[in-house]
Amino acid sequence: MSRLSPDLEQYVQQKVASGQFTSQEEFAQEAMRLYRDIEARHESLKDDVRAALEQSEKGQSVPLDMDSIKSELHDELDQRGRGQ
Repeated sequence: MSRLSPDLEQYVQQKVASGQFTSQEEFAQEAMRLYRDIEARHESLKDDVRAALEQSEKGQSVPLDMDSIKSELHDELDQRGRGQ
């Protein structure tokens, strides 16, 4: 792996010094795992958007029910707040 910029080097060192990571290597592994997960999620979202656009072009879309969406989000936030 190539050398980090000074600001990134300092950031990694702070994370290791804080005890959040045991080494720079552990930090790098976690960062790469998270990046891989983000990429996979991004691809999944792009697939969802493509599918929705195709449905819309075929006239198969339905209007958004904002009250239902808000209710689902409130329920999800309530669940997270309870640690579930």
